[in-house]
Amino acid sequence: MYSAVTGSSTMDLGDACPERKLGGYLNPKKLKLIEAGMKLFAEKGYHTTSIEAIAAEAGVSKGAFYLHFHSKKDFIMTAFHYYHQEISARIKHVQQQGLAPRDSLAQQIGVVTKYIYKYKDFLTMHLRENIAIGQSTDAFIQQMQLEHFNWLRYNVKKIYGNSMEAYYPDMIIQLEGLMNGYFKWIIIDGIEIDWNHLGAYLVRRMDDMVDGMLKREEAPLVTQGHIPDWYQGDADVSAILMAMQTKISTLDLPDDKADQLHEVITMLLHETGKDEPPKPMIQGLLVHFQRIPDFVSECQEMARLLHIDLLD
Repeated sequence: MYSAVTGSSTMDLGDACPERKLGGYLNPKKLKLIEAGMKLFAEKGYHTTSIEAIAAEAGVSKGAFYLHFHSKKDFIMTAFHYYHQEISARIKHVQQQGLAPRDSLAQQIGVVTKYIYKYKDFLTMHLRENIAIGQSTDAFIQQMQLEHFNWLRYNVKKIYGNSMEAYYPDMIIQLEGLMNGYFKWIIIDGIEIDWNHLGAYLVRRMDDMVDGMLKREEAPLVTQGHIPDWYQGDADVSAILMAMQTKISTLDLPDDKADQLHEVITMLLHETGKDEPPKPMIQGLLVHFQRIPDFVSECQEMARLLHIDLLD
């Protein structure tokens, strides 16, 4: 759920990640357009907001818009990737603070909840209008699902250790259900709760669930064998692929080329998630990125982690 969160022009989560500022990998003009567009989408809706209106809000010409985006769909897809990366960075910042595992997860959930409250209007609009982004949507959704799963698995493991490994899938499903339930009530039903307390509250509920499973000696309902291969790949490899996925939308590539690269990422996520990743297949898929200078370092790191040689 958190990975679908996007934002608007008044974004201000500096207290969650004080050393990080908006701008990241986007040039200032492109970022200004995204901020303007998110503001208008939240106020007027996606379908009724024109490219001319976005350009005017950003103080640039319509032609300048097309220097950075091929279309309105390309624009909003780039925005989704960008704000997805921003909230992920804030979560990572909390993880790096050296807090006790339970306190860390509680604060991470708090960061996500605060973000949802801040951009509730835009999220409501997005759900209401059912925006169709294009062929790259499936790859982006798969990326978010994988990152969300790895995020929860990482935190569950930090809290409970390897002794509860057999229960990880059930624990992740139940925690995800609790989070999504509250986020739905916040976004759709408009309830107001203390976002700063929700994380600790949900962590305590997870402790209650674990205690109950152990006391009743419950057999796991969902096992590792139920989880698709592409969920179970090397976490470092998955992180690189997801970063590559995000970068695709930041580059000035033709739509058909960007869609092709998104599909290649989906294939790589699937292949690298196997118990014995097929090295020739992965080598061949990486060639699509090796030819693009912006992805050379990622390809080299993938090759190192997977113990393969890149093809010439």
